[in-house]
Amino acid sequence: MEFNNKLYELRKQKGLSQEELANRLNVSRQTISKWEVGDSTPDMEKLIAMSDLFGISLDELILDKTPEPAPTVQAPAQSELYKDIKEKVLTDENRKKMKKGAKIALIIFGIILAIDAISFAVYVALNGFPK
Repeated sequence: MEFNNKLYELRKQKGLSQEELANRLNVSRQTISKWEVGDSTPDMEKLIAMSDLFGISLDELILDKTPEPAPTVQAPAQSELYKDIKEKVLTDENRKKMKKGAKIALIIFGIILAIDAISFAVYVALNGFPK
């Protein structure tokens, strides 16, 4: 699409009259008309103002190039997602097992310590305190 047709289409899409666009660009309505029929072209300052006004790049405005979409990041497959979640769950289960094992070890250590303390107390009671 040529610039003049592009300008016309963009102005209509924005819902602007030639007069309103002219006021925003600080030019006359006749200038806008000349641009739209292809009798003249705007200077760089006006092109930049139009690209800002219409929310498009200068390439899109002048060359009718549309920006290439950014590459999309593909989400991992469901099976990979399932695998990741399963590993995390297993890790949580392992933590629970380790906590349970640590509790049992502490209980056994406490029992052994208590038996030692009782044994020492009985020894002291029967034999007296060692010298």
